[in-house]
Amino acid sequence: MTEPSVTHATIVLERFYNASPARVFKALADPQARMRWGTPSKDAELVYDKTDFRVGGLDVSRCGPRSRLIYRVETRYMDIEPEYRIVSTEVVSEGWNRLSVSLITVELQAQGKSTRLILTDQVAAFGDKDMIAGSEAGFSAALDNLAAEFSNEPADA
Repeated sequence: MTEPSVTHATIVLERFYNASPARVFKALADPQARMRWGTPSKDAELVYDKTDFRVGGLDVSRCGPRSRLIYRVETRYMDIEPEYRIVSTEVVSEGWNRLSVSLITVELQAQGKSTRLILTDQVAAFGDKDMIAGSEAGFSAALDNLAAEFSNEPADA
């Protein structure tokens, strides 16, 4: 019998957006906006069953390939400093099988009229390393998609 394994990793992603920290924070806080930019591809879907964006609040979502939302994600907000920081924990499961647990920190830093976003995901993946690669790819694609939230609005809105 093999022992259950756990793999630890720290993923750090950085993006620059042509928008103020207030606008970026708003896109991070709004569940409707998150459903637009939060999926890694056009073939994936993200649906929120519960949203409660506040310190201590819990979001519950399902995601995966369109029409096959096999993953359940529970996000608990540990610290929110509007326009500066969001710290949350995230548990990803498939059915009764817990796949990973993460501590996620999103930092927003004003850079002139733009914003530097730094996302740090400290993840413990259970079973194999695929969850870590998937987490990095998913967050990276979602952060790339986030730029579209600001492409149709003036930079000083």
